[in-house]
Amino acid sequence: MERVIGLVNKLQQICTSLGDNALSPQSILWNRLPTIVVVGGQSSGKSSVLEAVVGRDFLPRGTGIVTRRPLVLQLVKTDDPNAVDYGEFAHAPGRKFTNFDDITKEIEDETERHLQRQGGTKVVSPDPIYLTVYSNNVPNLTLVDMPGLTKVPIDGQPASIVQELDDMARQYVKSDNAIILAVTPANADLATSDALRMARDVDPNGDRTIGVLTKVDIMDRGTDCRDVLLGKTLKLKHGWVAVVNRGQADINGKMSMKDARAKEREFFQSKPEYQDLQNTGTTFLAEKLSNHLINEIMKSLPSIQSYIEGTIAKLQKELTALGGDVSHSRGAMLHMTLQLCQKMERAFERIVDGGKDGGEKVLDVFEIKLKEAINKLPFQKILTLKNVQMVVNEADGYQPHIIAPENGYRRLIEDGLSLLRDPALNAIEQVHQILKSIVTLAVNTPECRDLARFFNLKSEIINNAASTLERLRKDADSMVRTLVDMEASYLSASFFREIVAAESYAYDPSRPRPAFYTLAGDNLFEKRYDNLPPADAHLQKISDHVSAYLAIVKGQMLATVPKAIVHTMVVPAKAGLLLELQEEVAGKEEPQLRRLINESEEIAAQRDTIRKRLTLLQRASKEIAAFM
Repeated sequence: MERVIGLVNKLQQICTSLGDNALSPQSILWNRLPTIVVVGGQSSGKSSVLEAVVGRDFLPRGTGIVTRRPLVLQLVKTDDPNAVDYGEFAHAPGRKFTNFDDITKEIEDETERHLQRQGGTKVVSPDPIYLTVYSNNVPNLTLVDMPGLTKVPIDGQPASIVQELDDMARQYVKSDNAIILAVTPANADLATSDALRMARDVDPNGDRTIGVLTKVDIMDRGTDCRDVLLGKTLKLKHGWVAVVNRGQADINGKMSMKDARAKEREFFQSKPEYQDLQNTGTTFLAEKLSNHLINEIMKSLPSIQSYIEGTIAKLQKELTALGGDVSHSRGAMLHMTLQLCQKMERAFERIVDGGKDGGEKVLDVFEIKLKEAINKLPFQKILTLKNVQMVVNEADGYQPHIIAPENGYRRLIEDGLSLLRDPALNAIEQVHQILKSIVTLAVNTPECRDLARFFNLKSEIINNAASTLERLRKDADSMVRTLVDMEASYLSASFFREIVAAESYAYDPSRPRPAFYTLAGDNLFEKRYDNLPPADAHLQKISDHVSAYLAIVKGQMLATVPKAIVHTMVVPAKAGLLLELQEEVAGKEEPQLRRLINESEEIAAQRDTIRKRLTLLQRASKEIAAFM
């Protein structure tokens, strides 16, 4: 029995080290441990019951709300009957309180300190105080003493106090592993009991509630609580226990706990209605609580062990994801930096060569967006008969052309080619933006998760990648402009020679005619102009010739612009996105590298927290394994 309670005490001490309690947003262990939670109305005798179990006066006393924070009380039975009893607080480790009046004062002082730290506006706080009492005269037991419940705020108490106390207690008793010790004065109607009301709310079948009747000795003359103790009035699965605590006169008269126990035994033995009942007295209550706690612990241990092992595995995975501690030697830092750069480059390359987030988006620019943009260009405005006539006339100047308006042809073609420039340059910018978005995706991939630890390095990688992509964008811009300018700089005369030859009477009919198509898709040699006036027919032929030439160049641009962009932007980005950064890093000294991989304080704190939790849970697992 001692080993079992000792095990739970150790596990609850681990909870204390973890800062884990019933109110923790993500309780790790506390809610898995069977815990006795003492609830009762204000002045129900709740604190007196605890002091009787401990055998010492150590709790604050007074009227109204005396207990203003939950008190997690661990009782540890020592082997030496001559050893001095003492208490230790979790907030003052290593300091032994051998004077129990000092324990009372420390509970009051720590409560005030905590409430002041919280702003000084609250009367109560849900954050617990942890106290361990070592004595040869106590059972191995852990209890949580809750602030007393109330129905009506008294003078000096805020109107919200009723709900605050109710919510606080409910948080501690709602867990299926909480054993509810419902303290109720026997001289009051059970139907009005605050403790029983709450127990009924969270434990409607009474499966985890133990009832305690106090003030049995001051019940109205002619009344007793025998039927309650026998379970006839209100049945609880784990029954009721009646106790007689010291009255205020006894406390003022400094009655010892030993004498109080003797007086309690004498009372129950002297009353015929209680003489044959076993479930009376503080000694019986302490033994019942200890035995009940042991039974609950034994039932829960396998599931607790399983839960701890699962949590350990989860924390180990989280710790691995956060990475190990950073070495600050130059070699180690340089190796880590270059390694992270290479991981990022591989992630970037994988996404570029991959599906919808990378390669497909680039292909979409070439196959859809660039084509749509070029097909929507206003070529027809250039090719209207009115514009053709105006351009031809302006190109000839004061000397009209003799045979073909060559200068006019050139001007019309140049005007058409100039339209191709913007869609081609827009395609460069679209691919540039896609590559920048891939950089963002790459630094947040699982293989680059370590970058989250190093804010400075991550920023440097993103900035350097952006700089590389901007340089490559300028290279692509220059090449595409050159492609457009090349088409305007030199017109393919063979195209027009083919047209002249095909249209001449001397053309060999055995030779197939060249297939030239206008921008509208019409076959140049199947068009008829005899339905037009001679002057319009002449202009329309010029317009169709220019249109057919532009159609050829448009096709060439749709083929060569993507090649130019891939050659000058995509391929170099895949081959050396962070090459400049890696060369720069290789020349950095130790202080510069340390600044570069200065780990985020948040990540470091997160790793330390997980490591601490992992260590404590591994300790808990060993304790359970040793016991089992």
